[in-house]
Amino acid sequence: MKRKKVIIIDDDVSILEIMQLVINDLDCETFTFPTWKSETIQAIIDISPDIIFLDEWLIGVKGSELCIILKSINQLRTIPVVLVSGASDLAQIAKKSKADGFINKPFDLSEIEKLVLSL
Repeated sequence: MKRKKVIIIDDDVSILEIMQLVINDLDCETFTFPTWKSETIQAIIDISPDIIFLDEWLIGVKGSELCIILKSINQLRTIPVVLVSGASDLAQIAKKSKADGFINKPFDLSEIEKLVLSL
């Protein structure tokens, strides 16, 4: 069986590391990005992940804006994108940006596990 590929984009390195540990324990391959750069989209296309966890508050850009961009790219349109944030209006932000789901910070690690295992 093919290992699931999971991308985590978050500028908080401690969050990246915790999520990576939890997801690796599920026998998934993880790819982490602590920043968003112009070449990140091509990297995501090349990886062809099964799911993307995307922080809403990245340095210089909002995850919801990136989600709209990702969903507009043919190769990425069907890949689930989950916004992660402590924003109180995260449900509305996720809906507007066409995200497939959202997780509020601070989050329970079992939420991450459930999402990955449901793929």
